[in-house]
Parts: sequence; structure tokens; C-alpha cells
Amino acid sequence: MKFIHGLTAGVGIAVVVACSASRPYGGDEIPNGGAIGGGNGGGFVSGSGGGLTGGGTAGCTSSAQCTPGFTCDNGTCVAPEVETDRGLGDAPPVATPRYVYALNPTAASVARIDPTTLQIEAVPVGPRPVGLAALPAEDAAVVLSLDDGSLSVLDSATLPTKVTRVALQRQYSKLTVSPDGKFAAAWPDPATAPASGAEGIFALVDLSKVRSNTTGSVQERAGGYRITDVIFRTEAGVSTALHVFAKSTVSTFDLVTGAALPARLALPASMSADVSSREVVASADGRIIMLRSTVAPELASFDGTRIDTVPLSEIATDLDLVPDGTAAVAALRSSSSVAYIEVPADLITPSGIDTIALDGGVVGQIALPPGVPGTGMFALVYSTVTTEESFARIDLPSGVVTRYALEKKVDEIALSPDGRSALIIHQADPATTAMDPYEAAVDKDQGFSVFDVNSGFWQLQRTGTTKPTRFAFSPAGGFVGVALRNDALKKYQLMAVNLTSLVSTTLPLASTPLFMGTVPQAPGVTPHRVFVSQDHPAGRISVIQLDTGQVRTATGFTLNGEID
Repeated sequence: MKFIHGLTAGVGIAVVVACSASRPYGGDEIPNGGAIGGGNGGGFVSGSGGGLTGGGTAGCTSSAQCTPGFTCDNGTCVAPEVETDRGLGDAPPVATPRYVYALNPTAASVARIDPTTLQIEAVPVGPRPVGLAALPAEDAAVVLSLDDGSLSVLDSATLPTKVTRVALQRQYSKLTVSPDGKFAAAWPDPATAPASGAEGIFALVDLSKVRSNTTGSVQERAGGYRITDVIFRTEAGVSTALHVFAKSTVSTFDLVTGAALPARLALPASMSADVSSREVVASADGRIIMLRSTVAPELASFDGTRIDTVPLSEIATDLDLVPDGTAAVAALRSSSSVAYIEVPADLITPSGIDTIALDGGVVGQIALPPGVPGTGMFALVYSTVTTEESFARIDLPSGVVTRYALEKKVDEIALSPDGRSALIIHQADPATTAMDPYEAAVDKDQGFSVFDVNSGFWQLQRTGTTKPTRFAFSPAGGFVGVALRNDALKKYQLMAVNLTSLVSTTLPLASTPLFMGTVPQAPGVTPHRVFVSQDHPAGRISVIQLDTGQVRTATGFTLNGEID
């Protein structure tokens, strides 16, 4: 998985950073209301792509002449792609086999919520909790608290929840838990000055020792200057190493021997010159790691022991690994093409990299299915900085390209867990030049489209002035929930979308939606459940049955809870 907002976060069970619960969603709202209506179906098209837009210097001949992060496309410096992930959020609740856990920073507690009964337990933790991660395959979670520099393990195997708390010696704001649940890393935010000026110091926590109250559970380690990514490596399901990426180095800590000093390698200059535009992606087991930067037309690969550079024909604007780690896909925006890189063969012999041309179609970002579909791997390719209202599907590794016309510009594309459906969040275009009044209204509206991968059919859903802010796919497939908000009008909704019929149903929300996620399946309960945490002084969360439209809301994380 990857989390991109300039700097990236690590690979593990969960990586979260707290933000203010009252923070409004970014962007300007259109002042006048708009009707929510149906849209148009679509099929594939061919043709040329739209023009690039963005600030920067005209008349460039290379990206070196542009502002860091910008690329030189057709003689113009073009802004970097804006990659978001509304499906996660900044500090989302997390789900375990039976429960949902949600932070309540103002009350220094975590709410343990039973999504079936909506019973709530307020579990005390350290002041200002900022990080939350679920432990795999059990009803337990890890909480990082900023103010007192502590980490708490919450065990809900029996109730009330058992809390084991340990001091971390200093303040940290980021948390990564290993996929096997044995270790946690607490580390400083690379965008802010670390506590006590401790550059590159992080805490490695042995969670098994914490849970058994054994001494020596917390060890401070030096990870280099300005840590940006923390990635656990697992072999046969066991965490064996921790890779810590800093501005100009990567340090590998041996989790088997527990050696204090890591093996440290220098990163290529292109990957350390501007960490704000650097991207680090990794396979789920952390054994394949690749880096991209807008500084030079090359990638870097790291296999745990050595770093190699991989030349490209131009600077890549996005980079993704296929789910099984056997290949990487890079977006080459200037030439409207995609590089398909087989791992490890093309890392050793870069001449084997295949370049797939989209014949003038838009290229900027890549969306891949979370798992390998039974029908074969593919990528959806789009751009957030063009005027083009379209995207393309590329079958991999064959390179067959199919383009699809849309009715609105694309802001984000996400694929369902089964790879059968895609959610396309659109950009509103208040400055549209469309002469047809209806088409102009469509451009100005907020909205999203749902796309059936097998048939190539898509359906537009206009949402007027309510902006899609979060989404969550049903864990069983077949449905997606999209949370909408308009703070100016205090209008909050959730769209439940049937991904078979592509029909949306509007459901009310009591207050501002903040985060969304899937609810674990339980015996005797239909599987299409998601949760929406909302802005409320005492905490509020709704459990929504996407197939029936049932909305059940619990309010009062610090109280016994009130069920609406």
C-alpha cells in the first residue's frame, strides 16, 4: 500500500496521523444548491488527449528548468499530479474481527464499538492519541499518544478491554505496526521539527514484551536525518527486518538478532535531493521496494541489501507495484505512455522495460487492483492536471489499451478489492466553457462515476454542491459507500452504490463525515457494512448497511453511548 501527499508513510498494518476533527474539507464549495440526478452511461472511445494545465515556466526544454516537483511537458512546466486517498483519511478508525476502534483525542480515550449492537466502551489511553493500528487476526489495537509520549496496547479478547501502557521517552506522531503484529515503530513526522531536536530517532517497540509487561520492550534507534518512510520486511509471515528511509539514506535493522546498529546505504542523489516529491512504494511483505523522484528520469530499487538505479526515458509522475510484487508500472506523462517493469528481471537489465503508448491519451497517475484479478492484471490510467474528461485501461503485460470518455474531469480513481469495479471521483469545473446549459451544469457540479471493469460501462452520479470526501467498498464486494459534505449548507449524506446495477441510493448523515472504513463480517449479519465516523463533541459513528440502506448511529464515545 502507499500513502502519498508528497512524503510517504510506511507499510504495515496501519499508518495514521491525527488531525483536528473540526478541520473542514479542503476546496471551495459552490454557493448555490444543485439537484442530484442521474447521469450518462458510457463506452470506450479513441482519440487524442486534452491539453495540460498548471503553473510554471513556459518555454522549458527540461524538467531541471522547472520548480521542484514540476515536469517539462511539451515546452511547459506542469504541476505534479495530485494523488489523494479519501478511502483512508488522516486518522481513521480501524476494524478487527469483532470491533471497530476510534480515537477520541479530546478525551484521551479510544472507543471500542461493537458494530452489531453499537455498544461502546471508552478505553482510557495517554493524552492526545494520534496513532491507531489494529493488530492482525485478533481483537486488539495499538495506540500512540503524543503529549506524554506513550504507547498503549488494547486487548479486547475479554471485556472490559485490558490496557497495557509503556513510555517511549520522547514524543512521536507516526505509528507503523508490523504485519505479524510483533513490532511497532513510533517515529517523528518528517514535515515538522522532532521533539527535543532528536533528528532521525525513532522507537522500536516489541509488542509481545509490552503485553507481558517484560522489561526492555522499547529501544530507541537512529534512522538517519529526516525519516520519511518505515517499512517492515516479512519472510514466511514473520517480521525479520525494518527498513527506515531518511532523506539520503536507508537503514536496515535486523529484528532477528536485535543488533543496535543497522546496515546503512546511501540513496542515489536523485532520490535525496527533494524528499517532498519523492515516492516510496513497497510490496505487502516489504521485500520489493522502489523509489521515484521528479528530479531525474530514473527509478531506484532496494531489495534489502543493495540499491540499484533504473533509467527511464523521462521523469515518471507516478509509480505503483502490482499486488504480488512481480512488476512495477510507471506513468510517463510527457510521452503519454506507461513503463511496465518486470521485477527483478528488468531491474537487472533495464533494456527489457516495455513502454506502452496511449497514442496521445492522458497519463499521469495509475490505479491498480488491490489483488490480482482472476481475469488478469490491468491498470487504470488518468491525470488530475489535464482538461481531458477520460481515462484508459491497460491490460498487463499485453499492453492492450482501451480508452473511456467521461463527462467530467477526474480527481481520483480507486478500484474495489475484487478488481471488478472502480470509483471515479470527479473535479468540479466552475469555469467551464461549455455552451450547452445542461452540460455546463454537469461540469460545475460535484460528482462521481462508478465503472464496471468487465463490461466497460460507467454511470455518472451528480451530487450538486455536496462534495465526495470519503469512500469505502463493501468487504464482500458489490457495493461502495461515498460520503458527501457541504459545510456551508450543513448538508451531509452518504451514497450507497450497487456496483452490479450502478444505481445509487442517498442516505442521510447526522453530522460532518470524517472517516470511513469497512466493518468486519460477523455470523448472521449481512456483509455489506461500512462505518462513518463523524464530527461530534462526544464522538459519533454510524454503521451503514449498504444493501438495505439501514443507518444506525452511536453518539457519545466518552459516555455509555446513545443509539439513534
